Amino acid sequence: MRLLLTALALVLVAFLGRPAELRAAEDAPAADTGAPEAEGPLAPVFAPILEDPLFREARTALQVVDVRTGDELFSWHADETLVPASVQKLITSAVALRTLGPAFRFYTTFYRDHGAEIDADGVLHGNLYVKSTGDPTMVVETLWMLVRELRVDGVRKVDGDAVFDDTFFDGERLIPGWRKKVDLANGPAYFAPLGALSVNYNAVSIAVGPGPAVGEPARVALDVPADVVVVDNRAITGRAGGRGWTKIERAVDEDGRLRFTVSGVVPADAPVRRQYRAVVDPLAWYMSVFRYVAAQHGIEVMGSWRAGVVPEDAEPVVTHMSRPLSEILNQTNKFSSNFLAEHVLKAVGAAAAGEPGTTAKGLAVVRAYLSELGIPEDAYTLVNGSGLSRQARLSPAQINAVLIDMYGDPDHAPEYLSSLSIAGVDGTLRRRFADAEAPSRIRGKTGSIDGVYGIAGYVRTEDERIYAYTFIVNGFRRVRPVRALHDRVGEALLTSTAEPVEDLSAGEPVR
Repeated sequence: MRLLLTALALVLVAFLGRPAELRAAEDAPAADTGAPEAEGPLAPVFAPILEDPLFREARTALQVVDVRTGDELFSWHADETLVPASVQKLITSAVALRTLGPAFRFYTTFYRDHGAEIDADGVLHGNLYVKSTGDPTMVVETLWMLVRELRVDGVRKVDGDAVFDDTFFDGERLIPGWRKKVDLANGPAYFAPLGALSVNYNAVSIAVGPGPAVGEPARVALDVPADVVVVDNRAITGRAGGRGWTKIERAVDEDGRLRFTVSGVVPADAPVRRQYRAVVDPLAWYMSVFRYVAAQHGIEVMGSWRAGVVPEDAEPVVTHMSRPLSEILNQTNKFSSNFLAEHVLKAVGAAAAGEPGTTAKGLAVVRAYLSELGIPEDAYTLVNGSGLSRQARLSPAQINAVLIDMYGDPDHAPEYLSSLSIAGVDGTLRRRFADAEAPSRIRGKTGSIDGVYGIAGYVRTEDERIYAYTFIVNGFRRVRPVRALHDRVGEALLTSTAEPVEDLSAGEPVR
């Protein structure tokens, strides 16, 4: 079998398919019309920046803190809670490292009934069970290798059922706090459903390319064929050099299958392009992909394909471990994957409060951590682990408290810092801070939904100070000026200098 998708490409699905940023939300917070409240030793550095119209026309909140001393170097409405968007992933990641540890791994295991044997003809007598602890990084290549191991162990036929157990997580599929109608209908990849048994980030990859001749149907295919997904190809091949367009409509048929109708014109010289859309039922999708892979290996299931629960006395046959949490968080933050963040939060909940893992259990752990930092529960609002919500509220001071704590954590700081995007190098900051002489001195996490734009992270200045800073803007109409303002702030911090207000720790990181 040809290995059709790569793990990196699928992680990028969440990054490349983020919400449009160019329309201001109707429910965006009102503009900030209050009097200036700039404070701190860096106030002179920020004085010209504060003349930007956004500080009057939108709601803005900014704080800069020296992580080694705890000094607040600049404050502009630092305690005001705004919609943080994906900046919230910084908190989810911190809690995950503290709760699960950087070496934590998700498991996927195939089981057989207790005492079931594989006879000389390769028949497994009894059922085959599949269960995962919520691995969000499972892709078809890995599943292919797992089923291959089953075949190598001698299994050629299962005379019972193929049973899929997704009970490690609860049955809530949609990310809490996001019910945008167009996303519910179109299924963008950044809004993929959640499930303990998930594969390919619960997104379908639809490849579209020109057909053999002008006027003939375009080539449209799924990278991974699955019987729960149907493609209705209505696209045609256009002349070379012509203008092309493609439209993909998503619907659920009466029999429960997901149907994608592809229309448009694909120029004869156009390259094959892939678009990603979320599935509806993660369990049905997983079962369908598994059935396809099993057929590739010639493994036949005589019974039914169904959901169920692994018996307590079932015996493991094959087990796969995911990459460690430190690497998963690297992908979560650099590419702002909502899917990874939500699965990690549910895993935190399961570890802290038992199965099934739920968003509510995970958020309880987050709240306990913030309480340890002295942040009262009524001072913020959390809805999920990814920040994909307009109901969430956090302040720069609260986010910086987490950044300071994690910077001074000897057990988790290396993994935490390495999970952040490096400006000018990778992730969501790979094209940012272009005017700075040393942009790689900035590591951070961005966040954006319509009318919301934020950035938080660390800056290593020219005089080797380490600043934590968080800058959130809500209630604007055009994203470009906001992005430029964010870059201007980061570039100013790179070259800034400030005398400590008070050395709280003799140069040691504050915890």
